[in-house]
Amino acid sequence: MLNRITCNARKLLHATALIGVASLGLMLPSGDQAKAGTLTVAQSYDPQSLWPNFSTSQEQMNVGNAVVESLLWLDPATDKAEPILATGFEFIDDTTIKLSLRKNVVFSNGEPMNADAVIESIRVFRDKAITPAYARDAAKIGSAEKIDDHTVLIKLSQKYPAVPLLLSQIYIVPPKYWAEVGPDGFGRKPIGTGPYKLTEWVRDDRVVMDRNPTFWGKPPVGIDKIVWKPVPDDTARAAGVMTGAYDIAANLPATALPQLEGRPGVSAISVPSYRIFKIDFSTLDIHPGAQHDLRVRQAMNYAIDKKAIRDVLFSGLASPLHGQILRSNQLGFNPDIEDYPFDPAKAKALLAEVGGKVEITFKFPSGRYAQDKEVSEAVAGMLSDVGVKVNMVQLEAGEFLTQLNNRELFQMALRGSAPQDDPDAMLSAYLSDWRYSHIQDPELDVLIKAGSGELDTAKRADIYKKAMKLIYDKAYMIFLYQANDLYGATARVKNFTPRGDQRFALYNVTLE
Repeated sequence: MLNRITCNARKLLHATALIGVASLGLMLPSGDQAKAGTLTVAQSYDPQSLWPNFSTSQEQMNVGNAVVESLLWLDPATDKAEPILATGFEFIDDTTIKLSLRKNVVFSNGEPMNADAVIESIRVFRDKAITPAYARDAAKIGSAEKIDDHTVLIKLSQKYPAVPLLLSQIYIVPPKYWAEVGPDGFGRKPIGTGPYKLTEWVRDDRVVMDRNPTFWGKPPVGIDKIVWKPVPDDTARAAGVMTGAYDIAANLPATALPQLEGRPGVSAISVPSYRIFKIDFSTLDIHPGAQHDLRVRQAMNYAIDKKAIRDVLFSGLASPLHGQILRSNQLGFNPDIEDYPFDPAKAKALLAEVGGKVEITFKFPSGRYAQDKEVSEAVAGMLSDVGVKVNMVQLEAGEFLTQLNNRELFQMALRGSAPQDDPDAMLSAYLSDWRYSHIQDPELDVLIKAGSGELDTAKRADIYKKAMKLIYDKAYMIFLYQANDLYGATARVKNFTPRGDQRFALYNVTLE
């Protein structure tokens, strides 16, 4: 495989792979002795807010939802919607839902969790000025009406086939406290119904939570305290879980797998990820550049040896995308599409058609995704091999998310998308009017909206297959790989089950 990579790119891939492995032996932290009753979790970065509906970033939501709970939780063990603050729902008609709420639940400040709290939380969820990250989901809700203290009638604005996913996105806040502190204050000091409550937040160092004595359910066994640690370096997270400094380490590099598997008292947890990685091109008029030319976008796809990236940087633990952003087991996956092959000669020929001199700005995060910097350097090296001048701009995770939300990731950027497991959750991020879509394509908009409201499964699948073909033909992105998420956990941790979207809850986790 490696003999198919041009010289510069081959050296880069080889070097980054070796660095990843070697670092595990050189960067082992001393680690504290595990404290009884304290679960320490290492993730990539510090949250910007502890309100789960502040953003769709999984790392932030994992921390926040230990305090603030949603209506439903999609259990990765069963792949079904499990009751949290809602005990169930039923359809009155195609667009009307009767939602039943759990009784005898209070927020940790004493406010009751009831229909009033749910309706206020839905109001907040639907206000795109307050909750812009969820505007696509919220637009599907028309209104919410209280029937009694434990029953809410939700009227949808359209037919929607993925209602459990929608309800699982709504996090319930205490109305009086929310009115006092607002979204920013709530994000700093959240009050919820969850198994834990916030004790301390030292920015860029730790978030500490203690058990919530008023929690309505059975508390996680053995866990009296959680310490969330932001650890941007991939190999440092892996090293920390191997020495016992962390009980759980998320988003680990594939190069850590052999060390995890060979370490007594540590388990490696590998999960086929919902997250797919691609290089998004901006074709917005406000972002001029060579990427507006279809031939340039196609050339860059031909220039990237995606198999080499999967095999060398991820030890074969990543999967091909087959030229589309829906995974092979998802509704709407188009089996008639195959990815652009690695063909540097074809890339050079297409670039010659546009004058042969292409310069482009490439923004990428460092510490947002596993091995994001190494992947970006490999991509830049391969583009350089075919004559593209790449101006690389490295962004720390928080700045990367800010620029993503503000449509400032141009002219192209590495992005990993891990939405809920429904094609609408992935595709609606490319609507022309979505806040960080870098595509404006009226034909694609029609297909996305049609798929969102189609209840017939076969018709819906056909709509999304057409959307996949359109995105492929217009080469709106470089299709890289589907990730395989790697976690490390010490032997003390039992029943830790992350989802494919990198979300996890601690309800059933125990600590010995």
